[in-house]
Parts: sequence; structure tokens; C-alpha cells
Amino acid sequence: MVFTRQIRLYVMCAVVAVAVVATLIGCAHDTPTQPSAGETSAVSNSSPTAKSGTQLWSENCTRCHNARPSNEYSAQQWDIIVHHMRLRANLTGEEQRKIVEFLQS
Repeated sequence: MVFTRQIRLYVMCAVVAVAVVATLIGCAHDTPTQPSAGETSAVSNSSPTAKSGTQLWSENCTRCHNARPSNEYSAQQWDIIVHHMRLRANLTGEEQRKIVEFLQS
């Protein structure tokens, strides 16, 4: 009986640990694959530098977040919020700037 309780406790701890790790991973991107020679022109058109803040926001942020009014936060608050999410979502500095500009507009 005590042994069964210990097993249940270990299983519950393992489930909680998996849930915590999944939460910490958050909105991380899948690992990109290398394009073939014929796909290079298509990939260059969809590179992060060619995308607008709106596109970047919809591709990265809407997975977890609903749209917020731009006046809900100040410009400084948007900078801080997007910086924290940049780390979680693996965004580049340029992507972060474009998303902040979109959210502040």
C-alpha cells in the first residue's frame, strides 16, 4: 500500500516536471530546415528581413496571444514586453523592432 502511494507520487512529480518544461519552452520555433537549391529564391522572399511587423506578429505571437489594442501599453512597456517574448520565441533583434513598431502603431 505504501509502495503504491510512492509510485503515484513519483508519477505525479514526473507529470508536473513535464508540464513545467513544456511551459518554459513556450512559443519556441521549430528548427528550420535547409532549403534545396530550387527553393532558395522562395525562402529569400520570406526571410524575416522581408516580413513586416504585422506578418511577424501573426506568425509568432498569435500562437499564444490574442490581439491587444496598441494603446493598452505605453511605448516603453511594449518594448519590455516584446523583449521578454523575444527571448522565449527566439526572435531576432530586427524581428523584435518590427513587431514593436507594429504594436505601437
